[in-house]
Amino acid sequence: MGKEVGRYLFYTFSLSWICWGSLVILTQFDLLKFGTALSMILFIPGGLAPCITGIWLKKKYSSKEEFNSFISNIKNYRHPLAWYLFTVGLAFLACFLPTLWGGASMEAPLYLALIYLPGMIIGGGLEEIGWRGYLQPTLQKSWSSFTSTLIVGSIWAIWHLPLWFIVGSNQMSMNFLWFAVSVLVLSFLLTVIYLTTKSIFLCIMFHALINSFWEVYIPDTNVMSALFTLLFALVIFTAFNFYRKKKNTKEQHFFMDNNV
Repeated sequence: MGKEVGRYLFYTFSLSWICWGSLVILTQFDLLKFGTALSMILFIPGGLAPCITGIWLKKKYSSKEEFNSFISNIKNYRHPLAWYLFTVGLAFLACFLPTLWGGASMEAPLYLALIYLPGMIIGGGLEEIGWRGYLQPTLQKSWSSFTSTLIVGSIWAIWHLPLWFIVGSNQMSMNFLWFAVSVLVLSFLLTVIYLTTKSIFLCIMFHALINSFWEVYIPDTNVMSALFTLLFALVIFTAFNFYRKKKNTKEQHFFMDNNV
């Protein structure tokens, strides 16, 4: 497990931070404007590093059957409607609830979230192929889902850090502590989705939906608001974890009763 995690983090951070680090230097010295086509050539591969690394390592170190199953999971959109409603509902609540305690404000019509969604799949959603598709299951071989979620969330937040030094990026105007807590919120909700559905595809959709809803419900990057939302995520996580364990216990008892 240690080698798998270390290998994944080394290649992911190397690719991302080389690309984004180059942008930091170029924009800080006013050699390149962020948002230009040339800057995107560095920015986009950095953002896709978790996805690229996850797929590459699965291809290199897994059996053909395991790799094909991994790719099928990513591409499989055939899921029960209830799972889609669950995924959309969680994403909506995570972005809407902060408006109730002054942590966000609705500044665009809700339907615009659907318009933004396709672009947000590339601009964020595909990260989940690495974070939830590769890293989380690897960590859960040795750690509980709670501990694994904390580790993934912490790594995910730190991974974004160079963006705060790219002149012209959205992150420059954000409170990093708010962002780090918000990433933990999303990590716990994504764990719920992943453990409930076992679907990387739905994790990709959740991430993309969050980014889309954030274009409607604009966060004010208030740390206290993020902590309230984290409490909501922990309640959801705890409830689903309890339900999942109870269900597994019932299934084990049923299996034992029918094999006596």
